[in-house]
Amino acid sequence: MAKNLLFSHDSDIDGLGCAVLSKLAFYDVDCIFVANVEKLELIFREYINLHKFDEYADIYVTDLALYEPSLTMVAESSLKNKVHVFDHHKRAIEAGMNKYSFTKIVEEDKKGKRCGTSLFYDYLIENNLIISTPAIREFVELTRLEDTWEWKKSKVVGEKAHDLAILFNAIGLNNYISSITFKLLNNPVSFELSEEEKDLIKSKKEEYNNFLQSILSSAEYFLDENNNKFGIVFADYEYRNELAEYIRNHGNLEAIKYFIVVAMDKGEFGQKSYRSIEDNFDVNEVAVMHGGGGHPGAASVNITKEQKAKALVLTKKEGLKYLADSKYLI
Repeated sequence: MAKNLLFSHDSDIDGLGCAVLSKLAFYDVDCIFVANVEKLELIFREYINLHKFDEYADIYVTDLALYEPSLTMVAESSLKNKVHVFDHHKRAIEAGMNKYSFTKIVEEDKKGKRCGTSLFYDYLIENNLIISTPAIREFVELTRLEDTWEWKKSKVVGEKAHDLAILFNAIGLNNYISSITFKLLNNPVSFELSEEEKDLIKSKKEEYNNFLQSILSSAEYFLDENNNKFGIVFADYEYRNELAEYIRNHGNLEAIKYFIVVAMDKGEFGQKSYRSIEDNFDVNEVAVMHGGGGHPGAASVNITKEQKAKALVLTKKEGLKYLADSKYLI
């Protein structure tokens, strides 16, 4: 039986949810995880140039979109018949990446807000590549709720969705994929977390509560190009969502529109994660201005080698201001 290949996002449970579905759908699948579209582009073009795709029946790109020149290279070759791209990021839609027969990039449709996992799941069902079960459907919906930030509106179910993200932070990429895959294979009736997993999640939440205030005490606050007040801090990548939640839940005392977590442990040279604090403030617009993108509530911008080197020799406040103003250029 022919082997399949999946490229997916390594940063959150949406990219990992696609990997879980691929494990359930295909007898033999290789998974490659990347931090961003720039890294995906480099690896994808290398595979094309070295004819590495020849050994695969189908190639799936999930929770990320291919950009140029890869899209044209696929469109003008036989690869267009076996490459399938599923993404939901506004940046990709605005860049016109949805015009190809092999790309499906949808942020929202009649089913509501979408994510990579839900789009990939629909494809697998429509092509009879996976057998639907109540547990799989629940897992896909929990992943969607977390990734679209709708978990905050869904009370008990939303809390369970967010717990999946905390579980990922607690056990890591490979353990998360293997644990969820095992769970879905062995209990098709309902999606349940084990007592051990619940204990890990509880412990991680306690860690967050004890640590977030100390992180925020080192944050700096500035006005951006459009006179919007924002906060920014150096912190590990895993705290990007929890810091934003902490600020919202504690009254947004600095009255900021958005918050940036500068995570030097993310990607090759670091990444800026933007999170909306004020309702309906679109951080994607801010991220796009600085060479990145994402969603209205959550977006990111990569940090270059040169920017990292300069930031680290400045004072903390100067370094944060410099990085906040910096633009990512390929």
